Amino acid sequence: MHNGQVPTPAQTAVTAAVRPQVRLAPLKDGLAPEKRALAEDLRQVFLALGISVRRYAARRFLNASSVTRYLSGERLPPWDFVAGVIADVQDAQCPLTPEAEEALRDLHRQALKSHRPSSKAQALQDRLAEADDETRRITTRQRALEEALRDRESRLEHVRGRVRNLETSIEGQQLTHRAELEIWQGEYTRLQEECGDLQEQVIYLQESLAVARAELIAAEDRCHRLEIQLETVQELGSDGHQDGDTPSIVAMLEEADRRSSVPELVRAVSDLELRTRQAMASELVRAASQSRTIEEVVGLLAALRQAGFDAHAQTALPAMVMVRSVDDTSALARELTREGLEDYVLILVQASVKFHQPESMAALAIALHRCGLPCYAESLLQAAAVVRPLPDLVSAALLLTDTELGDAVVAAMATAAAQRPLTDLVTLSITLRQACLGRYADVLQAEAAATRSAADVAEFIRSLTEHGLETDAESVFTHTQQRSVGHLVPLLHVLRDQRAWTVLAQAAESRPADDIAVLIDELYMSGRHQLATDLLMLIMDRRDTAQIRQLIGGLDCLVPGSEAIMAAATRILAPERAAALLTCLEFCGLPDHATVVFRCMVYDDLVGHAGLFLQSLGRSGSHYARLDVLRRHAHGMGVETAAHLMLALESATLTVHLDTLIQDLCLNCPVLDIVLLVSRTMAVGGPAPRSERVVRRIIDQVVDRRPVSDQAGLLSALHAAGLTKHAEHLSAQAQETHGRLFRAQLRGEHYVNDPHNGSRLLGLYDRPGRRSRRD
Repeated sequence: MHNGQVPTPAQTAVTAAVRPQVRLAPLKDGLAPEKRALAEDLRQVFLALGISVRRYAARRFLNASSVTRYLSGERLPPWDFVAGVIADVQDAQCPLTPEAEEALRDLHRQALKSHRPSSKAQALQDRLAEADDETRRITTRQRALEEALRDRESRLEHVRGRVRNLETSIEGQQLTHRAELEIWQGEYTRLQEECGDLQEQVIYLQESLAVARAELIAAEDRCHRLEIQLETVQELGSDGHQDGDTPSIVAMLEEADRRSSVPELVRAVSDLELRTRQAMASELVRAASQSRTIEEVVGLLAALRQAGFDAHAQTALPAMVMVRSVDDTSALARELTREGLEDYVLILVQASVKFHQPESMAALAIALHRCGLPCYAESLLQAAAVVRPLPDLVSAALLLTDTELGDAVVAAMATAAAQRPLTDLVTLSITLRQACLGRYADVLQAEAAATRSAADVAEFIRSLTEHGLETDAESVFTHTQQRSVGHLVPLLHVLRDQRAWTVLAQAAESRPADDIAVLIDELYMSGRHQLATDLLMLIMDRRDTAQIRQLIGGLDCLVPGSEAIMAAATRILAPERAAALLTCLEFCGLPDHATVVFRCMVYDDLVGHAGLFLQSLGRSGSHYARLDVLRRHAHGMGVETAAHLMLALESATLTVHLDTLIQDLCLNCPVLDIVLLVSRTMAVGGPAPRSERVVRRIIDQVVDRRPVSDQAGLLSALHAAGLTKHAEHLSAQAQETHGRLFRAQLRGEHYVNDPHNGSRLLGLYDRPGRRSRRD
């Protein structure tokens, strides 16, 4: 083209459409560079029409000599002429790209600047054309807006008409139904009043029915008891003539309330058992226990157990708790313990938890503690903490907070934390804080964090946060991180990202290397590869060499081993972080693991990532970025992997490494291996400039260093593989470097194998301007 410069986009776009039968007048000598460049590009565009100058002048009603002067550069054409030629080319199905058209416009402007007489007029003409275009666009937009406005006004009027019709209809319906509405409103009010009266009657009748049912149950119970007593009196009365020493049941109960001895009461119970009157026997023991002294009651219970009537003794104990004072109950517990009847003491504790009010329960706990039975006092409070309502538990804690049972209340709260539902724990925490019992709330939350499952702890933290207890939530979160590794893994599964990162950071800061290894392995095996990688990198950043080596050794002892975890981490990490991981492993004397990271990154499909990885290695001074190491790895690679590595080196701008690698791979191998390498490079890198640059370097190395016969064979192989573009580049470079020697070799090569193909290839080098340096 002009002055040996690179062809412009306009020239390139229309070169394929040039028809050789059209002849134009030669360019005028002595043209300015700007005019010559414009004339050359305009001629290329005009030739795409495939018609003569005279025919085009007739089509456009122009003077043929003027068109000839425009195309020869003798006269500077106006832009209207150039735009007309571009439009005609588009009609001829050979349109210019927008870039080519803009390039042609720039050349025209430069030519105008160099052509002083018409530049000012042409500039004004261009400005006028631009103003006219802007006016037409504004006019078109104005018409569209006016049409849209008319449409919206019409629709608005239509909608307003419908609104007026609806308003008229609604007013008519309101007038028609207003009277009916007033009637129905009165009826509605009357029915509401009647419903209220009926509701009151229903409530009154329900209460009356409940009272009647209670009276019926009590009457039935009295009848049943009287029937039993009557039957017993009749049976004993009929036997009185035979055994005068056996008293009646009424006499037994009365005597039990007075002064019957313990052996007599035991004999009475035995007699009732023989007569299958177990209920009466239990009633006899209950009556005696409620009226006798503590010593007598203990003696009676011990005698009943020794006689085998343990069930009647156990039945009497809950009734004693209900009717006896707290001091009597505690004294009874002390005496029962001395007699070795600890299970009876537990029955007393259970009955107190079930029947006592919080005040009595707290008083009994204090009394038991002062009687020398602190374990039973703690059992009482712990059982109450699990089964009693939360207000009762808080009331008891308030009563005991300043007593000697403060520690027992702490243990009770710990029991509640382990066994109460989570909703109860949240409510209890709030109630304890409100009652100024923060000490117990802290114990409750710490125990929940230390004993509950990971899902429960996460839900507990969330509930505390929702109720405004952020400080308590953070305290629970801090306590739960102190548990074993087996708890941290499920905890990480249920926590959100920010809290999960906090757990990882805390573990990396305080846990031993063996625990960290187990944690990383568990996270990897459960599919949480990102968390496992984050923890691994935290250790690499914060621990010393010995601890890192201990961590890697611990991972090697687990399944699937450290190499699988390193590979997974490499796939997740950014290239710079992966380079930091490799550098750290290399510094710690772990070359095998560093090689795993290197292979995963260099063999990866993401060539850009591999390039950034190699750049980071070069900046860090890693020996993996040295040329000898890369060459050693390249020798063991397949074609596809070598293509990956070359593209990565090009992306990392490591040109010296890339050229050396190309020499190692391409100078001593068969020609078909080079074709395969080129093909794989284009397949891996795609139609990107990076791939083109690597292939051009391969071809340049072949042209500079391999024999001419190999170059001719490679040209044929590239054509056979469909890599025509690269074959043309190879032929151009070989022509420029070797000239006639390459042409002769090419002619012999192709005429021997395929005369027709050889003539076709030789035609590529017979084009005008294709001359080598040697020619």
